[in-house]
Amino acid sequence: MGSGYYESALLRLRRVAAYFALRYGDVIKEHNITPVQFEILLYVDSCGSCNVSDVAEFMVVDKSTSSRVLRGIEKRGWINMYSDLDDRRCRRLQLTPQGQSIVNANKIDWLSVEKDIRANYDDAIEHLERF
Repeated sequence: MGSGYYESALLRLRRVAAYFALRYGDVIKEHNITPVQFEILLYVDSCGSCNVSDVAEFMVVDKSTSSRVLRGIEKRGWINMYSDLDDRRCRRLQLTPQGQSIVNANKIDWLSVEKDIRANYDDAIEHLERF
């Protein structure tokens, strides 16, 4: 890259996201799970019960994308998807014992990475949050 190269905000955000994904990925690598999958498990754990639309909104993606990711997590045995009793079209989610085990085994380390990132890069994160 020459000195006149323009680096867009989008490219900067991608680089920051890639760095964070590597940091978080180091915590969970022994479980063969991606940071996105683990973040979803944490979300489902914190909700107790949520649906596919809730996860899509949380991930900032459309329902088809969240459904695809959730099917992969379900195939791994980490969540159960079932029809809502009041609305059969709605798919509800809950952690399986195996999913809960992964959350329990990694949550403290995951949150410690979060704390470290915030402590060491607080100004950058604050700037990005305002962006």
